[in-house]
Formats: sequence, structure tokens, C-alpha cells
Amino acid sequence: MNWKKMFKKSVLLDAEDLAKYGKVELYSRDNNLYTGNVTDPFGYTNTVQIIDNGDNMPPSLYCSCEDFLNGKRCAHLAAFFDYLDQLKSHGRLSGNEKDLMSPEEVFPMPKEDDSDLPAYQRQYRFFTVSKALKNYTITKGAFEKAREIISRNEMTITEVRTGFVNTNRYDYVPDYDDNHALFVTASFSGDISARYGRNHGGRVIKLILLTEDMLYYHCGVPGCDRYDSYYGIYPLSDREKKEPLCEHVLAALILTNNYLIENPNVADSTDITGQKLLAGFAENGFVPNGTKLDKNVIITPRLKLVSAERNYYYNNHWYYGTSPQLRVDFKVGTDRPYLVKSLYDLIDKYRSRDVYPLGKKSSILFAKQDFTDTSKKMYDFIVSYVEEESYRQDLTDGNKTMTAKEFTLYGQRLDEFFDMVEGKSLDIVAKDMDDEVRSPVKAEEKDLVISLTANANLDPDGEFNGISLSGYVPPVIEGIRGAYYFSGGIFAKISRENAKVLKPFIESSDNGDIEFVIGRSKLAQFYYHILPQIEKYVHLKNEDEQMIEAYLPPESTFAFFLDADEEDVYCEARAVYGDFSYNLTDKNEVQGGDNFYRDIERENQIIDAVNGFFPNYDEKTGRFSCDKDPDTVFNIITEGVNALMKLGDVNTSDQFNRLTVRRGWHLSVGVSVDSGLLSLNVLSSDIPMEELADVLTSYRAKRKYHRLKNGDFLSFEDNDSVAALEEMMEDLHVSVQEFTDGKMDVPAYRALYLNKMLEEHDEIATDRDRNFKTLVKNFKTTKDADYDVPKSLKNVLRNYQKEGFRWILTLAGYNFGGILADEMGLGKTLQMISALLYESEQGTLKRSLIVCPASLVYNWQNEFTRFAPGLTVTPVDGPKAGRKEIIDNSESDVLITSYDLLRRDIKLYEGKSFDYMILDEAQYIKNPKSGISKSVKIVKAAHRFALTGTPIENRLSELWSIFDFLMPGFLYDYETFRTNYESPIVNDKDEEITKRLAAMTSPFILRRKKETVLRDLPDKIEEVRYTVFEPSQKKIYDSQLIRMKNLLEKTSQEDFNKNRMKILADITRLRQICCDPSLIIEDYKGGSAKRQLLMELIEEAMDGGHKMLVFSQFTSMLQLIEGDLDQRGIPYYLITGSTPKKKRLELVNDFNENEVPVFLISLKAGGTGLNLIGADVVIHFDPWWNAAAENQATDRAHRIGQKSKVSVFKLIVKGTIEEKILLMQEEKQNLADEILNGDGRSFMNFSKDELLDLLQ
Repeated sequence: MNWKKMFKKSVLLDAEDLAKYGKVELYSRDNNLYTGNVTDPFGYTNTVQIIDNGDNMPPSLYCSCEDFLNGKRCAHLAAFFDYLDQLKSHGRLSGNEKDLMSPEEVFPMPKEDDSDLPAYQRQYRFFTVSKALKNYTITKGAFEKAREIISRNEMTITEVRTGFVNTNRYDYVPDYDDNHALFVTASFSGDISARYGRNHGGRVIKLILLTEDMLYYHCGVPGCDRYDSYYGIYPLSDREKKEPLCEHVLAALILTNNYLIENPNVADSTDITGQKLLAGFAENGFVPNGTKLDKNVIITPRLKLVSAERNYYYNNHWYYGTSPQLRVDFKVGTDRPYLVKSLYDLIDKYRSRDVYPLGKKSSILFAKQDFTDTSKKMYDFIVSYVEEESYRQDLTDGNKTMTAKEFTLYGQRLDEFFDMVEGKSLDIVAKDMDDEVRSPVKAEEKDLVISLTANANLDPDGEFNGISLSGYVPPVIEGIRGAYYFSGGIFAKISRENAKVLKPFIESSDNGDIEFVIGRSKLAQFYYHILPQIEKYVHLKNEDEQMIEAYLPPESTFAFFLDADEEDVYCEARAVYGDFSYNLTDKNEVQGGDNFYRDIERENQIIDAVNGFFPNYDEKTGRFSCDKDPDTVFNIITEGVNALMKLGDVNTSDQFNRLTVRRGWHLSVGVSVDSGLLSLNVLSSDIPMEELADVLTSYRAKRKYHRLKNGDFLSFEDNDSVAALEEMMEDLHVSVQEFTDGKMDVPAYRALYLNKMLEEHDEIATDRDRNFKTLVKNFKTTKDADYDVPKSLKNVLRNYQKEGFRWILTLAGYNFGGILADEMGLGKTLQMISALLYESEQGTLKRSLIVCPASLVYNWQNEFTRFAPGLTVTPVDGPKAGRKEIIDNSESDVLITSYDLLRRDIKLYEGKSFDYMILDEAQYIKNPKSGISKSVKIVKAAHRFALTGTPIENRLSELWSIFDFLMPGFLYDYETFRTNYESPIVNDKDEEITKRLAAMTSPFILRRKKETVLRDLPDKIEEVRYTVFEPSQKKIYDSQLIRMKNLLEKTSQEDFNKNRMKILADITRLRQICCDPSLIIEDYKGGSAKRQLLMELIEEAMDGGHKMLVFSQFTSMLQLIEGDLDQRGIPYYLITGSTPKKKRLELVNDFNENEVPVFLISLKAGGTGLNLIGADVVIHFDPWWNAAAENQATDRAHRIGQKSKVSVFKLIVKGTIEEKILLMQEEKQNLADEILNGDGRSFMNFSKDELLDLLQ
């Protein structure tokens, strides 16, 4: 039968994934009826049946999956067809069972009657090959060939070790509950196919056995049907397991079985945590028999100094040499030390408190013996190295055995080793030619001083060319904190300074030998400039001292003479050679002097240095000058003199000494509050007040100084008072003239910013009156403000919410506005409601207005009902005439309207005033030019507040617009704000301006993030977001609801019982209408309230930097949400029940690591196996009647590994079956199991009357 023609190509590909990553099983065969189960990678199982009706009739098919029930031929059936073909090809269904062998036949285990023995003595084998191979196919032919291989001794087991399957490293390895593993390596030495060569033996076989399965096998024998040149661990699929094992793998398995028979106690069920715990107790001296350990085991390190090739490229030439390398191995023992052949083995025996063999007759019994205290530190050092190397091996192979007996010391490892052995003696082995020389060394700190010998370098004619230098530097190896060398029986550590000085000599040496030449013209540079820098660590011996001194010119020194007049500053620079002195710039003197030597290179360096401070030069006088530039004069006084003193002697005239730079001068400010205004006074005792305007003008011009009329320089460097006052001038928008007049008045809302500035620059504040201090104190102590939380909310508000409550009322008390900018999920709505409730209980609340997105109007109403039922609240909705009536005549405490309706009704608000006006999701007015933004600023209100988790989304102008609503003028007009703040911050990244803006606005912005209030938060913060139907959507819902109620009322109890499934389908239709009517009506053109609410919630979460999971039971609903996200350009991932496992894991890993903000997940796909800790927001688009399933989906984000608190939102359409179910769930935990769950089973116990109540 050619069954593949019955399926689409995409379905066949899905079937391959099911076979590879899921599980296909044949449960029964009755003639031509085949029944089985197909389980996908996520644990969902579907039952399949195939009836083979012969070649002339199509087969009869059945699958329990949704696709098949909807008339599609599914991937489950295709996978089952393919599985049956495999069974037939291997003789499992064609009567060829006689050619196959069972695992029990091939891998027999001896059975002994030990029932009479005590339980602890009875036979116990944790691993058995026959159990592990129960799902594999073994042919008699392969078995016979395997026996022949074993009889010829062509297969050898080289390694058997126990361990665990590393499911963290290999994400494609199934997460077995029991991940104990037996790792086997074998070697085949027999002949192979001629095309690979007769002697091409020694091929490797790899096996990983679990207790109930063989996870993996690898045949490395060329020419074998199962040969694979690539060795990489991956779990075998069911299909691969059904392929007959080759003779090589089978031979290795037979030998493994023999090994397990001989070694029955090779492993037990102790898990990895248990092993670590037992090892930890053992290492802490706790052993099963309680024996006191004898600390007599000594570990002795032995160093090996070897040479490694070192090649480097310099100045177009390759240089070849060697560099020292330091290695270490270890000896262990009690009386006599033995070389450690495997560090891994030593660690393993110590951790298991086992016997560690030393020689033929010697061993260490770690159950009774332990390391000395000193040796224990060395052992811990070895362990850290082995674990580091094991980790590196795991990155590449994951199953190598650590067998190294020595390792290289370098970097941090070398530093740590020296710290342990400092002050001790140890052996070192160094190669001398072809022989190894062993000698003792002592570890100590000692600077390395090398000796150089200088000889005259003569040409063949005896002419002096310079000097030849030679010396020796011992082997030096670098660590992180120091460098180390060997010499004269010591292993020494040298300082960083020592290493830095000697580094050029070390790098240029060859096997420690140093040889180089300094030419005749470089003698002065070497002797006068380089040698003084290195003489602490380099001793120079001049062999031909008289000849060298004869050619070494005298050393140059320099002198500088500074003078000044009323307009300029002058400098004469001279070079001094012993008794001779020369003007640096006098060419005649350079050319004269009977060829007297001058260090022209050094003199030119000095000229350049002088010229850097004195840009002008007069050839007539031979002096440098400033060309009457005051900036240059100031620079010379403040920096130039000190710089010249480092180059030589500096002499100054009296007139130069009269030049003064004044530092430490300051200005001060007094501040008071009167009639809602701040008054400021400026004073100074250091400068004339009539020159204050000029001083500030110079500072604003960003000059380093100001020159007073008496000639003194006022330095602005490190002058906090003038910087603070200039900052005040800018931020308070005070002119220089107002400032210098001595007194100015500014609005009171500047008080908090001004106080913060005065606190940071306390030296400029002289007096602050009582009113000013009281205002500041009230804002600093909002936590202790005299506002008591309403009794009904005392046990409801969390601590940070109580702080927000008092902050709101403190601002309102001074007629200030503010932005409550808490992160989403922290209860901004509740804090605002609590403040309004307080005002009402105090009798001070007048009619107030809340403006919010249309989707949140009824959410606000519901929150008032829940937390402040005593307040009267009216939504401004309905037709325009009705809205006018509400605006004109409603006596409710609070009106709630949407941004869109406010814009349309703005004329109706003329002449109306409100006590509080609150903007929710205030980012709606981020564009100051929009109609909405202009409308909200027209409405009159005594107190204005804005709620938003993102006061700044993209531009600083958004913050300006919100403050322009709260306190017009606080951030000035927009052009001023853009010039002074927005442009410098955005374009120039000006950190100082950023700090100033933050200082100005921070008292009026309260923002808390979840991580700052963790102690006050539960792990999951749950919130219900309500919305109401669109008109067209409500019409459809009401129609369906009425039809259902009428049908139920007319239905008898008997008919009700018969038609429960149909009724459940009708309920599902109601739920789908709540989501979007287009789920059941193909040509629906109306809107969906929940889709709009979802998009607003997603954008709000994205603005706050959150990542979210969006769950829905309906895959078709997720497709609609996809379209909305695409339209808005929002990136997302999607997982449904049909997404292959490998693809799911890729998407989950990507989402946890990258910036994609949204993950759409269907109920079927999201229930199990996903670890989506990258998300901190969970949105349930449609309520799940099965509460356990809903919580399980939420836990995809809220689980072990999640560091953030998780916000959970449920979207509910008000006045529908969704709200009714939600209310009932709140009354009774896990109600979903008693009413409706996803598969409808609990519905069977639900009466007709109870269902009618649900639909009311």
C-alpha cells in the first residue's frame, strides 16, 4: 500500500518530527486492525487505528486528535503508518520473528536462589544490558558475528565508568527522571573493508546505557553499515532503535554484560545530589564508621622548567627563540612519596573514601587517613584545576576522562600556587641539553637584579662605534599579581615594578642571554635618560670605562628666566653644559664653540615644551612671550611654572611674582518663602558686587578665569559656589541683571529643587527661613506625613502604596501636581483611589474627574466599587445628550471619561471645575500638539495628577507635555525646554544637564520598580483588567445568550442530560464571542474590545521594558493577535500544539536571551515543558475554566530561576459569562474542577438550574 500519497508533504514532515522527538507504539494487532498510541514531544498522546482493507480498498483510519476530527489526515496517522512499515521491514509483522533474538537471550544474567539470605546480601544489579536493550532490534546474524569478533579477541573494553546524563548541556537529551548512565568505550582491532586498508584497526565503539534504555551508541569501524565518522552525543529516535544493531556494537554490549556480571556493584541509585552530599560529608571528616581520621597523607609538588618555542615579528623581520614554561606534578604518600599518575583518580578515591593504590604493596585508605592541613590546601588547589579542565572538556566532548598527571602554571594559577608554597622548599627539574637536572629551590619574594657589562664596540679600523652590552636574565614566568624567576636555589616572586623595568630585557633574551649594541650617537640617551630609570634593577659595569667616558658627552641641564610687564609674560630658556650656558634658540652659539657637543635632540624637546606655553618668540631678545594673551598668561601661572620646574631651574622676577590667581573665593545665597513665592538674595565678601555681572558673564562663556579690574585672576576651577549659582540662574530663568541686583522672586514649586542644590553646595547657603524649611521637611518626610490611611484600606495597602498615598496628599496640600510612575502591576489605581477616599472622609473632596483610555473606564469603576464603595462614581458614557446631563448635573464624587470622549465633549466642560483631575495612562498626552493633549489642559482643576508607568517613551518632550498639564510653566515654554534641556541631553549626552533636570523633576515623580519593593510584594501579582463590548460585539453576544437561555428553560432534565456536550459547545461559542466574534462568524466586520485592551496592555508593558507571555485556548485567536502585532511592528514568537519540539526549544531559548517582547502560546502547547523565565508579565486573554491549567501556564514564567516578580493579568469582558465565572472562582478555590474544565468532564455533574444561574 502506498500510504504516503494519502498525506500532504507538510504532514509527512511533521510525522518525521513526531517519530524522531516523540513516541510511536503498537498496542495491539487483530488481523488487519492495528491500534497504537502516538505521543508528541510534549507528552500529549493520541490513539490511532488503521484497518488494512487490502490493495483494492483504501484503509479505514481513526485518530483522536482535533485535526482528524475536523476532517484532516493528521501527522499522527502518517507516523503510525511509517512505524508499521519499519516493523514489517525488520520482520516484526511479517512472520520473520525467528530471525530475531530477545535481549534476554543475548545478554543473560546468572540467577541465584538467594531468597534465604538477608536482604542486604541478596543479588543486586543496578545496570543490566537486557533491560537497556529492550527496545532494540537484535538479529541472529549480527549476534553470531559478534561472538566471532569476541572469540578472536578483536574487541576490547577500554573504559567503563558511571555518571549522569548531562541534560543541561545537551538540550536535545530527554529529561529522564532517572538519568544515571553507564559510559562504555571499546576498541575494535580486527580487519576492516579493504578500501580502508588491511591494518586500519583500533576503531572506537561508544555506548551510553541507562537503566531502562540505551541513550546512544556510536560505531567507529569503517565499512560497517552503522559506521559514523562524527562522534557527537544525541539521543536515538524510536526509528533508529528499531534498526538492527551491528556486530561491533553488539560485541561491545556482550563484553559490557560480562563486565557487569563480574562487577555487580558498579553503581546504585544514588543521584548526583546524593553523591555530592556524601562526598561533602567525607571531605569534612564524616565517615560511615565514625573513625577518627589520621592526618598523615602528604602531597608534595614538583616543578618542571621547560623551554617552549617563541617566535615574534618586529620591524619587518621574524625572530625565533624560546621562552620558559613552568609545569607541576605531584607526589603523594605517608612515609614514602609516590608519583600521582592520574589526578582525576586521586580526587575520585578521596571523595569516595576509597583505597588509593600507591605501589604494588602500598596504598592509602582514605576511610581512615586524610591529608595534613597543609596538604589539604594543595589538594583543594588540584581539585580547582581538575574541575576547570573538566569544564573545558565538557564544552568540547562532554565525556572525556581527566587523566592528566601534571599541568602548566601561569596567570592566576601561578599566583595561587606560589602563595601556598612561599617559605617552603620544593624540587625542580630542569632540562640541561638532553639531561634532566633535579635541584631544590626555596620559594620567597626577592627582587630580580641583573648585571650588564658594557664594552667598547670598535670597527675593524679601531674606530669607536658605541658600546656592546651583554648579560643574563634567569627564566621569568608571568602571573597576574606578579612575575616569578628561578636563580641560585630560589623560586622568587618579583614586584610589578621590577617586572615592568626588566620586561624589555626578558623579551629580547634568548635562553636568558642578553646581547645588544648602543651606537655612538645614542650614548647620551642611554646613560642620561634610560639608565637612571632602570638602575634600581639593572647594574651596569663599564669594562672600557675610560674610552666610553671619553666619547660620552657632558649631560645637559636647563634654566628658565620668567619676567612680566603690564601686558605680557616672557621666558628666556638656556641649556647648561657644565660651566657653559647657551640660549636654546641662539643659532650662532650652536654653530660656535669649537665643535662643542650639544644634545640637539634633547634641546629641541625642551624648546617644544617651552613653546607650548609661550607661543610667541622674539629673535631680537631671544625670549618667548604670550603675545599679550590673558588666557596664555593664566595658563602659565597655573600650569606652566610647575611644568618648567620639572624640566630645570626656574627663576622669576618681582613683576612676575605680582601676578595673582585667586582661588577659594565664593558667593552665598539666602532664601525665604512669602505669599507662595521664593525670594533669593546674593552676597559676596570676596569680589566687588559691581563686578559680579562680569564675573558671571565670563563663567557662562566657559572661561577658566575672570580677570578683575585690579589685575587679579579669579579661577573658576573647582569653584562650587559660582557653578551652583550659574546653574540656578539657568534653571530658575533669572537674568544676570536680576541676579546682580541682589534679590529675585520665583514660583514656590522651585523650592524643592533649590533646596537640593543648596544641600549639595552647602557653602553657598547663608540663611533659609522657617517657611522654606517647613515646606522642604514635609516633602522629605512623606512616609511620616500626617495623613492616616482610611480604615477600610489599612490592611489592603502595602507599605510602598501607603507611602504613595501620603505623597499624593502632600503634593495636593501645597497645590502641586505630580506623576505617579510606578511600574505596571504595583497598584497606581489603588493609591489614587485611597487618596480620594481620604479627602472624602475629611469632607474636603469635591467633584473630581478621571480621564483614561476607553478600555479602562469600567476597570476604574470596578476598582472604586471594590476598594471605595462609599464614593459615588459615574462613567461619562452613552449618547452625547446623556453625557451632557452627567457633566452638567451629576453629583457623583467622581466622573470617569475616556480621552476620546473628553476631546469630543470639551465644550461641555467649559465653565466646569473639578477638585482632582487625574490622567491614567498619561502617555496619551505625550504629543503636546495633539487634540487630546490640548483638551485635558483646558479643563479647570485644583489638583492635577498623572498616572503612567512610562512618563518618557521616546522623547523628552513627552515629559514636558505631562508637566505642562500638571503645573504649566514648571518646565518653561517648550522652546526654552528644548533648547536648554532636551537638545543638550539627547544630542550631546550632557550628563550634567541630565542631573539638573532629574533634580528639578524628581520631587514631583514617584516611581518604584518591583525589585525595589520586593519585600512588600507577593511572588505573583494578579490583576483583572475589565472592558465592555463594542456595540456590534454586544449585539451578537446578547443574541447567543438569549438563545441559550430560552433553549435551556424549555429543555427537560432528561434532554439536558442527553445534550450536555452540545450545551458545552454553545458555552464555548459564548466564550469565543467574548474574545472576538470573527472566531465563529466568518464575515464579521465589527471590533473586539478585548483585542483593543490586549494591544494597549502589551504596549504599556513594552514601554516599561517588560517581556510577556500571552495565553489563549484558541489557536485561531492567536492568529488574530498575530495580525495585530504585525500591524504595529511588534516582534513576537508563537507556539501552538503543532510546533515541533526542536523548534519550541529554539524559540524558548531565544526568548529567554533576546529582546523579543511577546510570546504567544496556546493552552495545549504551554501547559508543560516550557521554562520561559525571560518573561515577567503573563496575560490570560481568555479565562481558563481549569484553574490548575491556568496556574500551570502562569508558572511557565513564575518558576525556579525567575528573579523578577511576575505580574499576571486576566482580561475579562464586563457583564458576561467571563465575569460570572471569575466571581465564582473567587468564592471557591479550584471551582473550575467542579464547573467547567477544558475537556468538559466536570460538566456532567452540573445541573440545569446551576447553568442558568451562570448565564444570568
